[in-house]
Amino acid sequence: MKESELLSYAITILKQSGLVFWRVPNGAVLHSIGGKVIRKCSPIKGFPDLAGVFPSGKFFALELKTDKGKLSPEQTQWISKLNMSGAMAIVLRSKEEIKDFVDAATKIKPPVT
Repeated sequence: MKESELLSYAITILKQSGLVFWRVPNGAVLHSIGGKVIRKCSPIKGFPDLAGVFPSGKFFALELKTDKGKLSPEQTQWISKLNMSGAMAIVLRSKEEIKDFVDAATKIKPPVT
């Protein structure tokens, strides 16, 4: 399975769950300007593929990798920084892991106000 397939699956299941999330395009991004296509690199190299907020308000970030996919040094640094800051940043490597994460995340209760 390709990482792009994992990303597509994760976006679909996250949309269905109702969780607040967004995709973080962190590779090269193509921009069409005046009929020309310009390729720009992301200024946040290594940031996880998806980010969002649990119903409790806690921030999460998901890096999607295949079984054989390796984290870059920048990805490792981002995951570490986010976790040290109180967020939850994890690597998910299969559709099953993605589904398990979303199932658990939707069971988190919002804070009582």
